[in-house]
Amino acid sequence: MNLYEWLSLALVCFLGAATPGPSLAVILGHTYKTNAVAGRLASVAHASAIFLYALGTILGLSKLFVAFPVVANTLIILGALYLLYIAVNILISAQKLNIDNVEVLDHISNAELNATNNKADSYKSAIAEAFLIGFLNPKLAFFFLALFSQFIPSENMTIALASILLSTVFFIDLFWYLFVVSIAIQAKRRLTASPTIKVWLLRTQALIFILIAANSVIWR
Repeated sequence: MNLYEWLSLALVCFLGAATPGPSLAVILGHTYKTNAVAGRLASVAHASAIFLYALGTILGLSKLFVAFPVVANTLIILGALYLLYIAVNILISAQKLNIDNVEVLDHISNAELNATNNKADSYKSAIAEAFLIGFLNPKLAFFFLALFSQFIPSENMTIALASILLSTVFFIDLFWYLFVVSIAIQAKRRLTASPTIKVWLLRTQALIFILIAANSVIWR
């Protein structure tokens, strides 16, 4: 792979990572509700899920989905249900927010609301949600199949080429979301200064999840 080919690969990976979607909403949500560490851990977890799909594509995962479409459809439905689960938890948290209290409650989908001060639970929640958002998206396998087919020679896949493809996918996704987290931290105080704004941010996030879930099922 020459430099021009790698730059083409990197550009497509960047555009894919930078496209707004549930992954962005999850990572931003954990960054705002907890801290930068939670956002960074979520970024690593999400990049790891993307890496696994890229590796699976090289190993023939996309062919499995083509041969057995029920597997891909099941993952899509599970992903949509998980998005709805997160959305419901966000709406419940938003409903319970006390707009007269500066210290508003935050949503944590994998823990009770009274565990918001437990950073360890928040970090685990961030890792789990970010990983599952990436893992429950089998369309990534087809995306990488279309992408990698432009760079994989027809004869044999070498370890060196596979390493370049996988590391490019992983680090671009990771660095993009780490950059997003750094920007989010800078804007956090301004956006969450008012509890009322926080309520509407949560409701907007929940609405995004619901729309994406519905879209993924209808157009699967």
